[in-house]
Amino acid sequence: MPITRVTTDGLLLVINGLLIYAVYRRNRGSGLFLWLLVAYWFTFAMEAIGVATGAVFGNYTYGPTMWWQWLGVPFVIALNWCVLTLACNELALRMLPPPAKGEGTLGRKVAVAALAGGITAFYDVVIEPVAIQLDYWQWGGGEIPLQNYLAWALIAFVISLPLHLFGVRFRSPVLLVYFFAQLFFFGVLNLAL
Repeated sequence: MPITRVTTDGLLLVINGLLIYAVYRRNRGSGLFLWLLVAYWFTFAMEAIGVATGAVFGNYTYGPTMWWQWLGVPFVIALNWCVLTLACNELALRMLPPPAKGEGTLGRKVAVAALAGGITAFYDVVIEPVAIQLDYWQWGGGEIPLQNYLAWALIAFVISLPLHLFGVRFRSPVLLVYFFAQLFFFGVLNLAL
C-alpha cells in the first residue's frame, strides 16, 4: 500500500490546522472563523454536487487515498480549499499595488479576488497530474475538462470576495511559505511521476 493511502488525510489536517492557527494568532479576528465556516461548507457543497452530478467540475470521483469522506467527498478537501484560498489571496494582495489616495477600493477588492481565483486555477493545473497519479481523484474518460479549471477560478473568486468586502483579517507570510512549498512539491512530483 502506498504511503499516501495512510498519511494524506492526517498530514493535510495537521498542516492546514497549524496554518489556520498561525493565521488566527497573527490576526485575532472573529471574522476569520466565520469566513472559514461559510467557505468550508460552501466548497464542500460544491464538491458534493460536483461528484454527484458532474455539473460543477466535470465527471470525477475521489479515490481511496483520502478516506475520511462523506457524500463521496473527503472532509479535508474543503479545508484545503480554505487554506489555499487564503494563500492565493495573500499572494494576490502582494502582486497588486495598493490603490492611490482618493481612489475607490471596490474595484481593487474585486480585482484581488479575481486574481486570487486565477492563481488558484493555475495551482490546480500544476497539481492535477500528481493528484491523479496518487489516486486523490480520477476523471471520467481520463481527460481533465476545461470546466474544472473554470470552476476552480470561479469558486475561489466567490469565497475570496468576502475576505476583502468585509475586511476579514487573514494576512500572514506563512501563507506564502505554504503556497510556494506546495507548488514546489507538486512541481517536483510532476517531473518525477
